[in-house]
Parts: sequence; structure tokens; C-alpha cells
Amino acid sequence: MAITCLFVDWGWYLLLLWIALATVVSAQSAPEIPLGVAWQVKGLWRVDGQASPVQTGDAVKPGSLLWPITGSPAHSITILLPDGQRILYECFQAEDCGRGFRVPSLYRRPDPKAVSMMWRIHAALAGTSREPESALRQESSLPRDEAVAMLDAQARVEVTGLVAALPDGQYTYTAHALGHGDALPIRKTFDKKGASVILDIQSPGLYDVIIADRLNTPRVDLLIAGVKQPQGAIIRDSFRDAKARMEDWNGDYQGWPMHDFQRAYLEALVLDINPQIPHTLSVSPSSQKTRSGEVAEPVFTPKPGLFQGDTAVTLRCDTPGATIHFTVDGSQPLTFSPVYTAPIMVKGTALTIKAFATAEGKNQSSVVTGIFRIAD
Repeated sequence: MAITCLFVDWGWYLLLLWIALATVVSAQSAPEIPLGVAWQVKGLWRVDGQASPVQTGDAVKPGSLLWPITGSPAHSITILLPDGQRILYECFQAEDCGRGFRVPSLYRRPDPKAVSMMWRIHAALAGTSREPESALRQESSLPRDEAVAMLDAQARVEVTGLVAALPDGQYTYTAHALGHGDALPIRKTFDKKGASVILDIQSPGLYDVIIADRLNTPRVDLLIAGVKQPQGAIIRDSFRDAKARMEDWNGDYQGWPMHDFQRAYLEALVLDINPQIPHTLSVSPSSQKTRSGEVAEPVFTPKPGLFQGDTAVTLRCDTPGATIHFTVDGSQPLTFSPVYTAPIMVKGTALTIKAFATAEGKNQSSVVTGIFRIAD
């Protein structure tokens, strides 16, 4: 009888293990098509060849052409790419908003995990599988942190990180379970002693937690994924890898929305939000062939990317008699920006070159962007 029970227990364990692994692998799988993600979209924008406006969280393919839609006073949009590039586009005057903005191509083949991560983030931010009033969409001025923690036998989690910086003492926390709109919030008090805290979250899941001090002043906005083995270790390792990747990208390009993207990725993993290929990515990005009556886009030589030493960058335009205006500080080039006359030197640091071309009797070209980095 004991032997029979042993086999039954192992059978159930293996079955649960298989289900957990299949669920997490499915959650992490994503199409191999690299995509960028639109972020902090202000004003109306559209991708060339598409009618619907671009929203925050939408997929934007590298190499696409973005157009500001007239009618709003100011336009800005940030595009984040799976090779780490971060590009801000903005315009404020009618003349400047009359130009298109070319999203850079990828300067290297992205890691498949990076592609999968960006698809997951897109799926979560686009709200394809969750309520729009989710706490993740609410902006918070509090210090934020994210954590994956294993539940113990009493459904408690031990959390370190940002909470370790809080002074020892008594605190209150309110935890909202995400993905369960009918769940009542958890409100409890705990004593912090040392470099970690123990929180009771009652069951596995994703929780938006606000920690307040004894004066009821909110101190930390914490997103906790309470997980169990065996899938918990896979989620923890996947999140750790994604966090490290985003930290590397932010070090190279600066300005990545670290907490927002980490939260979106963690939400996608824990709530099993599966990415779906938008129809807009089933076609090639807009051709870079010059349109009739338009000046050709400037071309960088060498192509943007990472270089081992100081590099001279040249710009050319294939339209006869064209004038190229450019900037090297990441700002948008305007008609009174410097005129290109000689190679631009990239020395010892990163340089973001943006440029467009003009010619008499023709429409101005779109703005092109090249990010040139020197290896450490």
C-alpha cells in the first residue's frame, strides 16, 4: 500500500511539473520577428501605410516611417528597440511636424530572449489580456521596486531590495491582487527588522503593494510575484535575466523606462499574457525609396552601431543640390540647425546624429537617426 501511494505521489508530482514547465515555456515563447515598442506617445502619430494612430505599448517594426498627424499642438514619441536602442522623436511647429521620422534599423541581430521579452512587454502594455484599470497603468511618484519571491508553507514571502533601505520599525502594507478584479485588498501590519521583510499575501499571484509608515505615509510601491516551485524558479530566473538586460541597455542608451517595462514583463509572465502578432507587423516596413517630389533621406557611412575606436561619420544625400541639416545631441534637427559640410567625429563616447535634407522645389526628407557608440 505504501509503495502504491509512493507511485501515485510521484505521478502527480511529475504531472504538475510537466504542466508548470509547459505553461512557463508557452508564456515565454514569442514570435521571432523583432519589434520595437512605442512609449509615452503624445499627440497623434501613425506608421506610414497604416491608418490607425500609434498608442503607447504598440508594436513598431524597426525601419518603419513615423508621421505626426496634424491637429494636436505637440508631438513626441519614444521607440525602444530589441537591440537596446532608445530614440525620442518630437516636433512642435507645423513645418517640423510635416517631416516623417525614420525608425532606425537594428544595428545587430538581437538575442532571441530579447525579442521574446519585447513581445511580452508589448502584449502587457497594449492591454490585450488585462483590465485597463490595472494598477500597473497608474503612475506613482513613490520609489518603485519589483520582486519575485517564493511562498513558504504559510503563504508568506520574504522581500529584500528597496524595502531594505527603510528604517527598522512598524509598517502597514496594502496588497491588491492583479488579474483578480473581485479580490479584496490585503491590509496588514509588519515589523521591519534587518534587511528584509516578511509579507503575507495568502496565495500565489501578482500583487501591487503599497508600504506605509506609522504615520500612514506611503513609502514604497512594490510589485511582488508570489510564486511556488517548480515554475517559480523559472519565472524568477526569466525576470532576473530580463532585468539585467534592461539595465545593460539603459547603461548604453539611457532613458529606458526600467520599472514600467519590468512590471509589464513580470505581469506577462505571471498572468500568462500571450503575445499576438499584429497585422501591422506581417508586412515589411515602409520602403526607403525616395518618393516623387521628395528629397532623398540622408545616408550614414559607416552604418550606425558599436565601434572599437574613434570613428568619422559621413552623411550623403542622393538628391542633387541637397542641403543636410543635423544635430549631434539627440535633439530634432530643424531648418536652422547646422549644415553638414565635413565628417562628424565620434570620439570615446556615444553620439546620436539626427539629420534631414532639403532641396529647392522639393519636399524635405524624413529625419534619420544614427546612434554611434565606442566600445569601452
